[in-house]
Amino acid sequence: MGLLDKIIGKKEPSGIDVAPYFQTFTEYAPAFSTYNGGIYELELTRAAIHSFATGCSKLKPEVVGTALPKATRSFATSPNPYMTWPRFLYRLATIYECDTTAYVVPSFNKEGEITGVWPLKCTHAEVVEYKGEAWIRFHFPTGDSSAIELKHVCIISKYQYESDYFGTPNVLDATMKLIDAQNKAQEEAIKSGASLRFLGEVTGRVHEDELNKKRQRFSEDNLSRQNQSGIMLYDQTFQKVEQIKPYNYTISTDEMNRIKESVYTYFGTNEEILQNHYQEDHWNAYYEGKIEPWAIQLGEGLTHMLFTQQQRIRNQISFSSNRLQYATSASKRNMIRDMLDRGVMSINEARFILQMPPVEDGDVRVIRGEYIDATMLDSPTSDSDPEQHDETKKDSDLHGVMDVDEPDK
Repeated sequence: MGLLDKIIGKKEPSGIDVAPYFQTFTEYAPAFSTYNGGIYELELTRAAIHSFATGCSKLKPEVVGTALPKATRSFATSPNPYMTWPRFLYRLATIYECDTTAYVVPSFNKEGEITGVWPLKCTHAEVVEYKGEAWIRFHFPTGDSSAIELKHVCIISKYQYESDYFGTPNVLDATMKLIDAQNKAQEEAIKSGASLRFLGEVTGRVHEDELNKKRQRFSEDNLSRQNQSGIMLYDQTFQKVEQIKPYNYTISTDEMNRIKESVYTYFGTNEEILQNHYQEDHWNAYYEGKIEPWAIQLGEGLTHMLFTQQQRIRNQISFSSNRLQYATSASKRNMIRDMLDRGVMSINEARFILQMPPVEDGDVRVIRGEYIDATMLDSPTSDSDPEQHDETKKDSDLHGVMDVDEPDK
């Protein structure tokens, strides 16, 4: 618990063993009941969790405001001294998918200032009251526990029904049993298919000891590596020998597809996402339905954890993603063509969409010459000439007609 004590920087108060914070009901403490190692141990569910965590790891933290300069300045490079943002986000997203609840706790220096944020994995947690303030106490597989003020913890959860803070555990047990049964059936089918079994009919009466010797000799002469000819021979003791064909039940293709669809539906994903052959529309739908809500919840949670209510007016933490990196070349080209010459994006922002490095003096916005402010149309200084007297009022864009009295040159 040395690293955890270093992160939280506080010991659990001796008087914190009190009644739950909410007296009207029993606060739900999620303790995930694993299925033969957990939801992370089956390849299909792990693939769904991995694809989500990988997508989340690409998010970029954005800090607005100047409060907590030491903490927010460090966020530009890493969340804490030992992790990068991709590792932090991947770890936190994995915990979130497996346990339906994930925690972020801060680390403090000797002056009590926040120096970083950390993802926290525990078996379960509970909210308790200590001296009139809400605390959250974490329990770990080692049997240890640690507590910190609830205001210093960012909690992100899903399936939040039974608790005001924690998510309800996953309910994939039935589907996971079917997947596990299918894997075991395939394993047994391979083992059975690798062994040869025969049924022999014995003629007459043979003493049991003699029959056992003949059976052993039949196996050694015909089924061992000593038989290099590929021909099976047996004496008159056996009238007929037939091979027993193994039969193992495996789930049908339709049933297996139904199981996969159940996992896809539960995790909000699909086969294209898992196998990385998705198109632009697939990724946009997955981002908006799965990754973006998680990013919003994390950004709001960190903002609430790090800043006071007054500071949150001008300070905020959010997470963004360059979704256009998954767009087709045509979509990128159209986006740049429509937005660059209208001043919506700078040259370097356009290059970022194309995954190209920035250039010097590229943080400028350009606008095509024929675009003007709409308010200038009614301005006295406008170059508009309602009566078309170009001989008395020249067009400032140098594209007006010549004076009518001026002879051709």
